[in-house]
This record gives sequence, C-alpha cells and structure tokens, in this order.
Amino acid sequence: MEVNHLKALTVKHVALLVVFLAVLTFGFNVPWYHAVWISFMVAIIAYWLGDLFVLRKFGNLIATAADFGLVFFLTWFFLWILDFDIGTDTSFVLLALYTALVTAVVEFVFHGWLLKHKREEAHIHSTR
Repeated sequence: MEVNHLKALTVKHVALLVVFLAVLTFGFNVPWYHAVWISFMVAIIAYWLGDLFVLRKFGNLIATAADFGLVFFLTWFFLWILDFDIGTDTSFVLLALYTALVTAVVEFVFHGWLLKHKREEAHIHSTR
C-alpha cells in the first residue's frame, strides 16, 4: 500500500493553512506570515508523527487526540518563539488551544480521507 505522500501532505497543509489563517490571523490578529509559517511546520511534523505513525498503529480517534496535543504544543511553542505583541487580553496558550480544537475537527476528517484513500488503493492493487 503505497500512499502518495506529496498529495496527502499538500491536502493536509492546505487544510491547516485555512484553519491557522482563520483562527490566528482573522480571529486574533496574528500576522498572516506567522500563521503560514506555523501551519507549514505543524503540517510537516504532524504528518510524519501523527499520520504516518500514530494513525497507522492506533486508528483515527487516537490519532486525532494525538494531533490535538501536538498542534497545541507546536502552535504555542512557535508563537512563543516568534514573541510578538498580541495584546493584553490574549495569551499564546489560548491561541494554541483554539487552533488545536479547530484543527482536531479538520484532522478527524483528513484521517478519514487518508484511510479511505489507502483502502481504495489497496483494493486496486489486490485486483491486479
């Protein structure tokens, strides 16, 4: 079962890019270039750790929970590293929590798509 990693990673990044721009940039006025950079890094790390390891071993629900934690930590870490002024009413932890919650929903759907794609591909290879 060979998966087209470039296609899967591109779909994941586009989905995360929409989430990060919506939550961070439009929701909390984080500069768009920070949201793009963070979404790119999170997509790569979460794909290799979450989708290629956890999803294959434990299934969609566990992988989604793992992605929630990973996205929360990575978003908080990268926002902390960038260290820009976001205002006094908002914290990096709160931004990371909102982003991780929305991302978890997107990841659950993405995992379903990825698993379905793998099943269809396995079926095609088995009929040859």
